[in-house]
Amino acid sequence: MYPPDDSPCWSGEWTSADPMVDLWAHSAVIRTVAALPNLHAWRLGDDKGSRRSVLWCAGPVADDGSSPDGGVAILTQTAPPPSLPLGDVDSQGAQLRRPFVGNSSSMTDGLLIALATGLSRTAADAIGDSVGRARNTPPTDGRAHPADGPRPFRAPGAGVRQWAGGIAQLPGSWLPGLAVLPNSRRDFDDPGTRWGTESMAFAARHSVHSADDRFASDVLAPHVTAIVLDHVPDDAAVTIAGDAIHIWWEYTAESRTAAGKVGRTVDIARRIRDAIPSFVLADHPDHSHRVEERLAERAAQAAAYRASRKTGRHADPTLQSIYDTAQAEYEASRPHSDHPPTAAGSVS
Repeated sequence: MYPPDDSPCWSGEWTSADPMVDLWAHSAVIRTVAALPNLHAWRLGDDKGSRRSVLWCAGPVADDGSSPDGGVAILTQTAPPPSLPLGDVDSQGAQLRRPFVGNSSSMTDGLLIALATGLSRTAADAIGDSVGRARNTPPTDGRAHPADGPRPFRAPGAGVRQWAGGIAQLPGSWLPGLAVLPNSRRDFDDPGTRWGTESMAFAARHSVHSADDRFASDVLAPHVTAIVLDHVPDDAAVTIAGDAIHIWWEYTAESRTAAGKVGRTVDIARRIRDAIPSFVLADHPDHSHRVEERLAERAAQAAAYRASRKTGRHADPTLQSIYDTAQAEYEASRPHSDHPPTAAGSVS
């Protein structure tokens, strides 16, 4: 699979992400970006800054040809501020649409994800494999095609900001929000950290934000902070929320020139995931299965109720008495005939 463009930061081999992993990455990005402080510059000053669309998602291929599980690289994009005009004819609207020109694969991916969610896992995997083979199969007419390699880098339009990085999954856990932010990207209204650390080097490079300071201290154990100091890029944020660890930075002309930066970041995200103390994961298990259990219980109760209903019979004695009285009055008001009386109604 080709990277989104020919920037050096995407160097390496990539493979298409499983459709379900791609779908998970979309939701994980929203959760992890929402862990930022409300006034942080990377959120555009409000909650809307956490709403991002995933333009590209793929897994790295190791030197031995394998594809490690649990981590993918992503390129995301924030929408322009609502005040900017959009249209079919104005020049500024054309600039804003420019990143999508020739990027039909990202739009196709959205349709495929919507389709895959309604299919079985086997069918979804078959679709993902077929799309991956089609994209990476060279043309047979012998002529040069734009799909023969990655597209040249093209800066986004005015008001559009793009972000690159890696994201790793924490299966079986659901962690509160935590953001480790680079001090090199702090804005004037970015609140400082409340979390104390014994590492002066860490405090000089990063600020930590979490609603639970004890949780932040538990996650950022000394061996975890060592990984952040030694391997996380100086311009990158590390945000954790739910079952995802996201390391990301603004995708600019400067940040895209570091060779292999994105592939290394995916590996760093997995290393941080594996380094989180086990007691932290045990204290925050994933309870999403309880939602399915409650839905199944309610469905079973509704089915049992419908099966037990009988015309003219109700378990509540008051409702049964009301029905019996109404039935008797109805039968008394009818003229006598040889035909047996019919029920006036049913109790539901």
